[in-house]
Amino acid sequence: MSLRSAPTPLRPYDEAPVNRMVVIVTIAALGGIFVDGYILGVIGGAVGPASEELGLSLLGSGLIAASALIGIFISGLFFGRVADRFGRKRVFFWNLVGFVIVSILQLFVVGTWDLVAYRLLIGLLIGVEYAVGTSLLAEFTPVKKRSLLLGMIAPFWFVGFISAFVVSHFWDPAAWRWLLATSAIPAVLVLIVRVTIPESPRWLQSRGRIAEAEQVVRKHWGAEYGLPSIVKTETSSSLREFFTQNDWRRIVYSGLFWLCQVGPLFAIFTFITPVLDSLGFGGTFGFDLLVNAFQLAGAAFGIWLLAVMSRRGFVIWTFAVLAAMLVYLGLWADQPPVLKLVVFGAFVFVIVASNTIQYVYPPEMFETHYRSTGVGFAAAISRIGAAGATYLFPLALDSLGVSTTLLLMAAFSLVGLLASIAWAPETKLVALDTAPVDLRH
Repeated sequence: MSLRSAPTPLRPYDEAPVNRMVVIVTIAALGGIFVDGYILGVIGGAVGPASEELGLSLLGSGLIAASALIGIFISGLFFGRVADRFGRKRVFFWNLVGFVIVSILQLFVVGTWDLVAYRLLIGLLIGVEYAVGTSLLAEFTPVKKRSLLLGMIAPFWFVGFISAFVVSHFWDPAAWRWLLATSAIPAVLVLIVRVTIPESPRWLQSRGRIAEAEQVVRKHWGAEYGLPSIVKTETSSSLREFFTQNDWRRIVYSGLFWLCQVGPLFAIFTFITPVLDSLGFGGTFGFDLLVNAFQLAGAAFGIWLLAVMSRRGFVIWTFAVLAAMLVYLGLWADQPPVLKLVVFGAFVFVIVASNTIQYVYPPEMFETHYRSTGVGFAAAISRIGAAGATYLFPLALDSLGVSTTLLLMAAFSLVGLLASIAWAPETKLVALDTAPVDLRH
């Protein structure tokens, strides 16, 4: 008589090495972020000739530039919930179809308001991309590779933005409609990749569709892997339950730290031109391209920081360094120009590096059935900082001067520092859904 041995427990698929499907999902997510950066960057080359041809007022030009930010705010608040209710795959695919359609529709712009409407629609789509793309990538990525793969989102956004800058420089200004429509090309290429992506097994599991989730894991990871453990499943959940079932500090902090990072970041795009001009730099394509490449290097440095630092350590120390630099620049206004350029360059490098965590941290803070909702809400809150800095920073420069304005910008980093010390959770190398995030330190 022989004893039957107990079956060997299956390893969770998020402990498996990177495989073909993880690579495909990574390409699909990073490709979408590339499109986002390209779309937000290409408007810079089109708004000038569009203003001349259409006779746009300053208000109209401002609305066109800001409409995408407004769209991101709206979609972050409401459409992340769609992916939590109806699935990642469906929203991930049709969102990019929307990019292609709206990009092409820009060929038929005849006035201010239709261009504003198209850019607003694009902003809505970008907001969905932030919420769904980061969530989906987090749910497919092995725990040990999450920092690297999600951290690559920020550099890819800059690659898209720089690509738009280069294309705009060589494009005929009279063909600005075609310039805006070029975003359809990378969108179609990424869309082809997204056709092959299955539904997130974590999302299926969170909705109680266990058999379907197991089938996806067996097909793409093999019979030796299974589903990870989760705290609970939810066949249905409402937006109201998102706010009642999640710690309010988790919800507030996920958006607050992001807001405190992007406020000064958007401000430097206003500040960097007059500073460089006053020092005798800037004004040429080559130098502007060098500045963009410097920002891309900062984003790559951020990936390294994600690998070597804890999540709490990352946000606390980057906020502390940025606050110190802004206070230094604000208090010592008459420093030598070369020193000012060096310190300001270091500030740009660090703030770009610090922004790499924006696409890594929020997906780790929320359980699967609330992940897209949480990330979308955090992205929406961050747009308040972006919009506030975009509009108020030039006014502050004019009425208060550079020194006082930089000290006001330091307040963003100081608030982020204090909030991080109090509430920042540690999520690095922690499997998704293992337990609610404890923000009480």
